[in-house]
Amino acid sequence: MTPPKRLRSLLLRVRDSIPNEEFCGVGVVVTSDLERLPIVSLCTDANIPAQQDLAEQIAECSLYSQLCHDGFQIVSGQWQLIKRNQYFAPFPAAECRELIGNVNVGSRYMAARLGSLIEGVVCTGLLSERDGILVFEGGLPVD
Repeated sequence: MTPPKRLRSLLLRVRDSIPNEEFCGVGVVVTSDLERLPIVSLCTDANIPAQQDLAEQIAECSLYSQLCHDGFQIVSGQWQLIKRNQYFAPFPAAECRELIGNVNVGSRYMAARLGSLIEGVVCTGLLSERDGILVFEGGLPVD
């Protein structure tokens, strides 16, 4: 299974693990090179949840009732959660103005899309109420 398809499948399982009243969106970055990522933790307690299943770990990090539920979850190329609830800022806005264009999307969407262009990023994905599941590779949406 290709990484984008595997990420799409993972996000489906994550959505099934989050009760509707707890759902507020999920962002995931799959990377082969953590050192290249422009990230910083949004949590004072950034411990990885102890569950065995990756989908359950990501779901737990994304529950609305959790104090730290925002940001992106960072997954290694071996499909393990390695960082949680990270502020992910791929490019300064001035550098990507033409990529954004006149599209009416949120900042998490643009971070995922533009972040998929970073060397070492395998793919990125989002789970949102409005758009459902979106996966990006090389700056483009992947079905």
